[in-house]
Amino acid sequence: MSRDELLAWLRLLSLEFSANKLRALLEQFGDPESVLSASREALRAVAGIREADIIAIERAAGEPVTIPAPLEQGEARLIVAGTPDYPRPLEHLPDPPPALFVWGTLHERDRFAISIVGTRKPSAYGRMVAERFTRDLCEAGLTIVSGGALGVDTVAHRTALEAGGRTIAILGSGLGSLYPSENRALFQQIAESGGAVVSEYFWEAAPDAWRFPVRNRLIAAWGMGTLVVEAPEASGALITARLASEYGREVFAVPGSIDNPKSKGCHTLIKEGAMLTDSAEDILTALKVQPEPRERTPSLPILTETQEKLLSALDLEPRHVDTIARQVGLPVHVAQAELTMLELQGLVRRMPGGAFVRVL
Repeated sequence: MSRDELLAWLRLLSLEFSANKLRALLEQFGDPESVLSASREALRAVAGIREADIIAIERAAGEPVTIPAPLEQGEARLIVAGTPDYPRPLEHLPDPPPALFVWGTLHERDRFAISIVGTRKPSAYGRMVAERFTRDLCEAGLTIVSGGALGVDTVAHRTALEAGGRTIAILGSGLGSLYPSENRALFQQIAESGGAVVSEYFWEAAPDAWRFPVRNRLIAAWGMGTLVVEAPEASGALITARLASEYGREVFAVPGSIDNPKSKGCHTLIKEGAMLTDSAEDILTALKVQPEPRERTPSLPILTETQEKLLSALDLEPRHVDTIARQVGLPVHVAQAELTMLELQGLVRRMPGGAFVRVL
């Protein structure tokens, strides 16, 4: 992305339009620069654009903007929808963010993730459960996604780091206004350890209350499933869980004491159809994750471009070699040979009937 393109994106995102409104503008005009230079007549032709929006666009187009130092220095970057780096789990949201600010590193394998959420004031039991599940799920190779809040979120992120796993924090504020401030050191540790801190909001966006429920859709969509560890009846974690269910993701809830109000939300979810979960094995089985022993693959081997394509095409669902070959545009015999090499490296598993699955 050129400097001028980045400046245009910063101006556009500073408008704080909804993801759907931004997408409508970008679909109509193609890129932020064209949106900002569009005539009033052209802007009025876009569905959902009001006169107040047009005035805001004109004002943003003429205002000076400074590139934040972390973006200027490459410590953080802006990832745009439709590019290879954009997180695949978010692509099919009803309202995917047109761009994301990312501090740290996203990996292709982060699409194999589990979202862990819960109360900001967990009991000792809740903390213990969050630590146990996080550690076991990291051991299985799953990326841990959460919201960076105090409480269960913080326990999940910290335990993932301690276990040598990957974790992603999706914030309800801009990366230039990290919230909660108590977790700034944790966010830095996540970014520097190879994980990522992510926000769809403009750089200096304050942690306004309305942003967190909106942000929760990203947590719900990113994970293959959402685990609710401990949550009272009025909890943002329940919003995330219900969104996950709407998106076709699995929802897992940990039961607690019937006398503990912090478990009421989990019990309600279970009554509504969430899976009662008392071990990470329940989650791995439901998600069809088939981890290999860690000692078999102490480090990721160097792969050829063809092997990278095959690995990226594989999922946790068994897929026949003929289907895989067609998907990546390879002759079947070539795909078969390369998949065998990946199998020897412990990265894929051969299933009955000529099918293969990804190993985490």
